[in-house]
Amino acid sequence: MLEHNRRQGVSTAVWGDAGAEAARQALQCVAAELPACSDGEATTALRLDTPLDLAYGVHCDAPERLHFPQRGGLPGLNSSPVSLEVALLKGGVVRLWQGYHLVSQGTALVADASSAYWPLAGGLLCGDGLLPPAEPTRREELPEAFLVCDDVDGTNFCHFVCDVLPKIALAGECRRRIPLVVDAPCQPFQRELLERVAARWGHPIVPLEPGLELAVGQLFYLRRAIHIHPLLRCSGLAMGWVRQLVDARPAPAPAPAGSVLYLCRQRRRVVNEAALIAALQRHTPRLQVVHGLEGLGVREQAELVGRHQRVLGPHGAAFTHLLFAGAAPQRALELMAEGNGTLSFALISARLGIDHRIHVGAALPSANGPNYPDLRVDPEAVLALLEED
Repeated sequence: MLEHNRRQGVSTAVWGDAGAEAARQALQCVAAELPACSDGEATTALRLDTPLDLAYGVHCDAPERLHFPQRGGLPGLNSSPVSLEVALLKGGVVRLWQGYHLVSQGTALVADASSAYWPLAGGLLCGDGLLPPAEPTRREELPEAFLVCDDVDGTNFCHFVCDVLPKIALAGECRRRIPLVVDAPCQPFQRELLERVAARWGHPIVPLEPGLELAVGQLFYLRRAIHIHPLLRCSGLAMGWVRQLVDARPAPAPAPAGSVLYLCRQRRRVVNEAALIAALQRHTPRLQVVHGLEGLGVREQAELVGRHQRVLGPHGAAFTHLLFAGAAPQRALELMAEGNGTLSFALISARLGIDHRIHVGAALPSANGPNYPDLRVDPEAVLALLEED
């Protein structure tokens, strides 16, 4: 799969379940020539070198159960500067196809602008369950636009913040209020953050909806569109811009000494959570347990995280808010099921100077699929790891 991607000008790895699907599809079309614009059609409008700092370090009470090293750089990658290129395509057409975005010019598909998770063969190669794009139900024209659509699940808060929003930061480098073509937002946090983008930087938001075909006179896009999680979030450009987006209220009060926030999850659920909370309550008088952040806006969620010295919860449990917290917690403790989870939040913590710790519990099957196992933890071990100097 990686060799196939390299031949198509894509040098980034694909992660998770989507990686397995991408591998299957890459094998299907490995011998196909992908239609693309000639080199002269899509010129490079902007090139930025943004160093990626991939160094990290975590403290784990059972490192033999951790499925990645406790410290170092990201395995298999280096921290040399990475060049981000924004291309300018004259007369581009953008539309959706089965959840993926297609960019074309005339009859040719623009391979380095279109979605990277399907056989990029202009509909000529269709695998099982893949159908050629249908005729659009409506057409609109724009003199110019910046394409921000991504292959990640934008309904996931972490992916939207860390993978989609940084691409909008590149649109800001165009030095004018250019319309942003985005996947249609369906979650409250997506709408809130996009409204902040429009209010703060003046970019009109253009949702790319099913059946819509956008004809754009000058279409800007990030070359080699692919899921780059968790790399772009390690860029100083990306992290600095994202932190500006949700500006906490001035001069947040210091977190009370000994304050601890526990974040519950419905997916990756701690099955013995009651015992864990009871152990925390016995030793942590300033414990706040939050069963769901859905009723709060993004700013309020970030401020909640920032009001505590220590934050713990299952992998993915709103740890993305560490990016937004005006006063970052001193310590984050991530609960991981054995063999599950990623380095994403450890990388974020390393950039913000947060002491990141991981407790690995037993993985248990759940109805949410293999990527969202439940877990069983050792409450006393979690408490010891939280308090250990």
